[in-house]
Amino acid sequence: MNLNKHKKHTDLTYLRSVSKGNVAFEQKMLSTFIQQTGSEVQKLKQALSASDWPAMHLIAHKMKPSMQFVGLNLLYSDVHELEMLAKQGTDMTRVAELISSISTMVDIAIEEIKEELSSPGDK
Repeated sequence: MNLNKHKKHTDLTYLRSVSKGNVAFEQKMLSTFIQQTGSEVQKLKQALSASDWPAMHLIAHKMKPSMQFVGLNLLYSDVHELEMLAKQGTDMTRVAELISSISTMVDIAIEEIKEELSSPGDK
């Protein structure tokens, strides 16, 4: 399988509609996504290690708008499920699975966004 031809996980349609062609705004939002979302995933992992349900709930809640902004619709549902389970303080096994999946998908999304930032003219 050629990884360069894989289906993209991100969809920047919404971001582009909001930016109305302002490439500088798009680049700023994408850079912010990379910094904040990568940091949030690390915080999720730390909260998981500490069994800190309230922190996991808060972090997942905070991540949801970012997922929508860059069109990570599949990941949005995982983050939402994580938020609900953490709020209830139940099913640590499923929570760990979700955090692992979210971490993997965020890594992929960040790579896609970095590619987008390195070639902003290619829409």
